[in-house]
Amino acid sequence: MFDLGYYFLVSFCILLFAISKSGFSGGGLALISVTVLSISYGPITAIAILMPMLIVCDVIAIYLNRKYYNHQEIWSMAPFSLLGVLAGTILFKFISLSLISIFIGFISLTYVYLNYLTKKSKIIKIPFYGSKGLWGALAGFTSFVLHSGGLPLNIYYMSVYNRKLQFVAGVVFSIALINVFKLVPYFYLDILDIQSLLNYMLFSPVAVIGVILGHWMNSKLSDKSFFAIINFFIVVASLRLIYLGIVNL
Repeated sequence: MFDLGYYFLVSFCILLFAISKSGFSGGGLALISVTVLSISYGPITAIAILMPMLIVCDVIAIYLNRKYYNHQEIWSMAPFSLLGVLAGTILFKFISLSLISIFIGFISLTYVYLNYLTKKSKIIKIPFYGSKGLWGALAGFTSFVLHSGGLPLNIYYMSVYNRKLQFVAGVVFSIALINVFKLVPYFYLDILDIQSLLNYMLFSPVAVIGVILGHWMNSKLSDKSFFAIINFFIVVASLRLIYLGIVNL
């Protein structure tokens, strides 16, 4: 039976998700999509729906931003992200996702606040702001268990770049690597299977449109406006993580 409501909701969530995957919104829209799909169909189904879209989005986003990568920066972070994914794989069935949600939410909110004070006073130093190992590992871990690896990556790459093109390229490529690292553990834990990957490829045209739309939106923003939007969505996503964590304790 054709369920129009199902196709509309999934398509809308994938569109928001793909716009975010272009580097727009700092992962905030992606987190909203994951939340809606998880509430509607369960977290495992949400992963099954979004993982094929991640593959499609990553390929397109990498191509669109191919001129702006700092490969040394990205590849030097990759081992730490892999360690984070491995930690998520080992601890996935034992950890409290609610506490992790609250923890990451508070870290991200603290970052935005300290970043604001730093720009105002130029005195306050943000602890571990430029720590590649810390943010890379957190990105891998939180991407695996919460699908919110963009928040730690945003924090790190904003400490490295003050230009949106380089920032977006760094986040896009790092997330793509993390998603590759996640594939084998997801299959190992029976979260994914080949049939689900093939079934949900039906929605890939929506993902393509979303990434291109997000890339176009980025091109229309100044660096200042872009990073203001990134900070706004970090706050929204962080508050959402904290709320969901508290509700599910």
